[in-house]
Amino acid sequence: MKYCPQCANMLKKATIDNKQRLCCTDKACGYIYWNNPIPVVAIVVETELGVVLAHNKLAPQGFFSIITGFLEADETPENAAQRETKEELGLNHISTNFIGIFPFALTNQILIAYHIIAKGNIVLNEELDEFKIVAKEDLFMWNTTSKFEVGEWLKRLNVFA
Repeated sequence: MKYCPQCANMLKKATIDNKQRLCCTDKACGYIYWNNPIPVVAIVVETELGVVLAHNKLAPQGFFSIITGFLEADETPENAAQRETKEELGLNHISTNFIGIFPFALTNQILIAYHIIAKGNIVLNEELDEFKIVAKEDLFMWNTTSKFEVGEWLKRLNVFA
């Protein structure tokens, strides 16, 4: 970001609260770009066949992940997780359980993670082009990677015991 979204003057770096922030050069305007993280839901979707992993069309080939999505205005994270499960996979939720909240600094997001047990036939939306279903046991490696939400879910299920 180069220009102030309020008054169109240049932005410059300044130290505020011990962090470098972009600030409007017009003192009367006073705009500060805080760059706060964006809340995103991350969903471990489980069907009777296993855990659903999907490939986003924009992701590198062969990269499968759990389902994620942005919250809508005035939407609870739990409702967002249920909506994203329906929108992206065409599945209906049976139960929704909170896993935890995890920072994802790479994309400046806060992941609010849920485990959803779902039913129905998988129908991918326009964002996804492929899916696979894996057993919980096949996700062991995610306990030692940056996939905090999956590792935490597996730990709570005592899969690693």
